[in-house]
Amino acid sequence: MGSPARTQTRSERAVLQVVTGLLETEGYEAVRIRDVAARAHVSTRTIYESFGNRDEMIVTALQQWMQENVKDPVNAIEPVPGEPIDDGLMRLFRQIFEPWERHPRLLMAVDIARRGPGGERLVTFGRHAFQPAIHKVLKDTDPEYARDVSEILYHVVVGLLGQFRDRDLPITSLLPVIERAVRRLTESRAARPAGSSGGHG
Repeated sequence: MGSPARTQTRSERAVLQVVTGLLETEGYEAVRIRDVAARAHVSTRTIYESFGNRDEMIVTALQQWMQENVKDPVNAIEPVPGEPIDDGLMRLFRQIFEPWERHPRLLMAVDIARRGPGGERLVTFGRHAFQPAIHKVLKDTDPEYARDVSEILYHVVVGLLGQFRDRDLPITSLLPVIERAVRRLTESRAARPAGSSGGHG
C-alpha cells in the first residue's frame, strides 16, 4: 500500500514516465495530453480514463516522483544520538533538497501544480513528507516548540519556493537561507544535548 492509491497499469506507468520526462526537459507548459499519448504509445482515451484531465495527470506524476525521490529517503532518516537539533534539521533539509537541486525543473513544476486544480494533493503530500521528519528530529524537545518550529520552517520553504518559481532565487540559494532560519530558530536549544560543553560549532 506504500504507493499512491492503487496499483498502476503498464499504460499508466508509461504515461507518468513521459510526463515526468517532459516536465524535466521542456517544462510545465510542454505537457499536452496528445503529445504524452503519442510518446507513451497509448490512446488519449486511455489517459482520460486513467487520470481524468491534464492537471490530475501532472499532479499524479509529480507525487509519484516525490514519493520515490524525497519522501521515501526522508522517512528513512534516523536521528543521530547526541546530534544538536540544528545539525539534525540541516541533515534532513539536505536530504530533501539534494534531489531538487539535481532536478530544478521538477521543483518548478511542483510549485506551479500546487497552485492549480488538484494541487492541494501536493500540498498535503508535501506536509506529510516534511513535518513528521522534523518532529522526529525534535522528538526530545517539548511538543509545542516542535510544532512551532515545524510550522515556521514549512512556511519558510513555501515562501522560498515562490521566489524560486518567480526566478528571484536560484535553486542553490534555497538551502543557505533555510540553514540561516534553522540556526536562528534553534540557537537557544542547539547546545542542549547531554555532554555538550556549550558554544557553537
